[in-house]
Amino acid sequence: MSKRRFLQSRLPVLAAFAAAAVSSALYLTWRGVGRADVVYVCALIGFFAATCLAADYFRHLPLYREFRFRTGALDDALRVRSPVTAEEAELVRRLHDAHRAFFTELAETRRGHERHLEYVQLWVHQMKTPLSVISLSLEQTPDWSRPEEAAAWLDSLREETERLADGLDAMLHAARLGRPETDLAVRRTDLVALARACIAERKTAFIRSGVAPRLEADAPRIEAETDPKWIRFVLHQLLSNAIKYSALAGRTRPVVRVAVAREPSGARLTVADEGIGIPPEDVPRVFEPFFTGENGRKTREATGMGLYLAKQVLDRLGHRIELVSRPGEGTTVTVRFETRSIAATDDICRNIGI
Repeated sequence: MSKRRFLQSRLPVLAAFAAAAVSSALYLTWRGVGRADVVYVCALIGFFAATCLAADYFRHLPLYREFRFRTGALDDALRVRSPVTAEEAELVRRLHDAHRAFFTELAETRRGHERHLEYVQLWVHQMKTPLSVISLSLEQTPDWSRPEEAAAWLDSLREETERLADGLDAMLHAARLGRPETDLAVRRTDLVALARACIAERKTAFIRSGVAPRLEADAPRIEAETDPKWIRFVLHQLLSNAIKYSALAGRTRPVVRVAVAREPSGARLTVADEGIGIPPEDVPRVFEPFFTGENGRKTREATGMGLYLAKQVLDRLGHRIELVSRPGEGTTVTVRFETRSIAATDDICRNIGI
């Protein structure tokens, strides 16, 4: 801070000393004191004013120097270390707290941006595979006079098209996940109906992989306060994993069970498969971004983002996700809805007029 700005900031103090000098001069003149004495008193007041201002300035000088030598860098806040008054100390403390909070958020934003870029690169690489298959299939058109060959050709195109659609849907949800507050629409959702719809939408994948779906529910209707669009996305990720790794198990007609049930703490939605399972050392890391583990080497479709995105969605919705797996036996993933989220079963819905 310059001396001029310092004096401007102390104008009330200067005004107070000036008022004291003028009032003293008027009073002494009224009492008949000599002019020399009046001048002396005014000079003495001026000396005290100058001394106080000088002492105040030099007391704050280290702090002013820290302000003066700012570099414009983001860490300038950490250079302010010489507060004098209690107010300045509190201001500096809050400045440091804000600085730390800002850099923590900035670091998290950068990590998220890096994860997003990595995911985009991985996604683009994976989308090349179905595009290449489709392009190759179009170059090698089947003999339409042979129905079996034509059906196999069309089924191959349909499979790769579904992979493209799934990839685009995952990318769209990953982009929306960055600002969930603008995309969440929480309302009463029938978990049984939603599970049934998701299974129907995966019908072709179940048939193609030779996996049998089975839906189990404690009641015809179990509702929870959630966002049906995001829960649908989560369930599709879980079903996709269950189908993919059940097909790798080599069993005859493996079953994927989707169960919706009530429990004392609320309700749960479970997807259990009879697939190859997950090695114990990989289980703690399955929700990390881009982690594919040992099983990821067995399929070209593994991105390591499905369960990560599912957990991010459920965390934002206030739900919990749990995973239990045994190699060679299968994997069970459970989504838990707290009691406060449970809206009603069939009877409760009728009672409240739904």
